[in-house]
Amino acid sequence: MRLSATLLQSSEQRTNALGERELILRGLSIPAIEHLAATLDQFDAIDLTDNNLVRLDNFPRLNRLSSLLCADNAIEGVDGPNLGQNLPALKSLVLTGNRVGRLDEVKKIGENCPQLEFLSLIGNPVTRRQHYRLYAINKIPSLKVLDFSKVKEDERDRAKRLAASAAGAALDGDVRLEARVATKKAGDSTSGAGETKTFEPGGGSSAAEAFVSNFTREQKEQIRTMVAEASSPEEIERIEACVRKGVFPVATSAKDGNDGNIKTPSSPHLTDDGSGQKRASADMDEGDQEENGSDGKKSRTG
Repeated sequence: MRLSATLLQSSEQRTNALGERELILRGLSIPAIEHLAATLDQFDAIDLTDNNLVRLDNFPRLNRLSSLLCADNAIEGVDGPNLGQNLPALKSLVLTGNRVGRLDEVKKIGENCPQLEFLSLIGNPVTRRQHYRLYAINKIPSLKVLDFSKVKEDERDRAKRLAASAAGAALDGDVRLEARVATKKAGDSTSGAGETKTFEPGGGSSAAEAFVSNFTREQKEQIRTMVAEASSPEEIERIEACVRKGVFPVATSAKDGNDGNIKTPSSPHLTDDGSGQKRASADMDEGDQEENGSDGKKSRTG
């Protein structure tokens, strides 16, 4: 059901337990946020729980709105600048039971919601990421409660130490790479709409997921170095293509000097051994050498 002006006018309105004037839009299968300007900025809280939202965006200017409940949707990301510009008073954001999986989404919330005090991401894939809680506390310094658990002072200290450590720098690098891959993927899906996609053996759906799960810490550092030292966008694309397949990219020093393409190991050449069977030429050469050697021995003994 579309979020129309008529629906907004006919929906339940109440004063909640916190004394906030609240608009109830629960369980209406709403696919996207639209037409909220029709509320005339008369509500402190809007409850969008149990709908079909996939992205938190398209808010009009709502100076009064301080609480946003969006649990049990299918939200994967947020439009940080839209929240920051149009919801300046936002203090409570409930995203329990959604599909937020990238730490850069947490970073966007922190960068654009300076008054946010309460955040819940329980039930989202991102909460299973290493250092998730400390990362969120560091990136959203205004937080008082995260996932229904009070943020303690020692957690703030640990979050600061993590951010200043080598592990924190590596984590920030992972987050930046995830954000860049997600942006590129979104651009590709937009520009490639209607095109026929070809199956690519070994191809993954997400370079970020492959980067996190398929490589050791040392390999991740080497990949970051390759990306940082890449001389062209094409080279970065080749590196990301390898990462997406779960294959460690060949170092830039191993490039072909003629065309700039990364070399890949060539498959052994198959030849017919006379019996209708195919075998590698290297095996043939070895067999020929043994045969020649045995012939030589026979001629000497003869």
